[in-house]
Amino acid sequence: MSDSDPKNFGPRLAPWLATAAVTVAALWLTGRLLALRAENQSLRTERMLAEVAYKLGQNQLAERTLLAENMINGLGQKLRHAQDLARLKAVTLLPPDGGSENGRAVVVWDPELQVGLVTAEKMPALPASRVYQVWIVDPASPISVSGGVFRVSTDGRAVFGFKPEKSISLATGFSITAEDKDGGGGKARGPVMLQGK
Repeated sequence: MSDSDPKNFGPRLAPWLATAAVTVAALWLTGRLLALRAENQSLRTERMLAEVAYKLGQNQLAERTLLAENMINGLGQKLRHAQDLARLKAVTLLPPDGGSENGRAVVVWDPELQVGLVTAEKMPALPASRVYQVWIVDPASPISVSGGVFRVSTDGRAVFGFKPEKSISLATGFSITAEDKDGGGGKARGPVMLQGK
């Protein structure tokens, strides 16, 4: 039999066909492996982007939560401030005779904290031996309660914070007297310069 015999052609071609089939399969598997690797890399990238987006979302949520908490705290402080202002009592003090030569003052009183603030203007100058003294009228006390002494500037102005010598149950009025330099002590002795209820 010769090599050109058609019967001999099949067995000689079989190894080449097998090799070709294995090569095609290897190429297909290699292509599939490369495709899977690319898909895996793509999935990793998507996962990383999703994690970044999640962290950004968490940060934004945390920032918004903090902002909301700050707004709530700010509103709470404003409400507390409004409540503080609502409990304050303001009284205008004028000369008892209605004249204006003895100045004028405003007393702001906080009954809860038991403190007050006097803002006076156009008060007449007193000699060095005299001072002004604040008095609180309390129906529970037989006499007015001292809030302390103060002096005015050369232009007749003063801002004076005071705390009474004893607890005030209800402040129904205030007055300012001119007293000796040590004050009137526990009782007003000098003339009433300003008063108000």
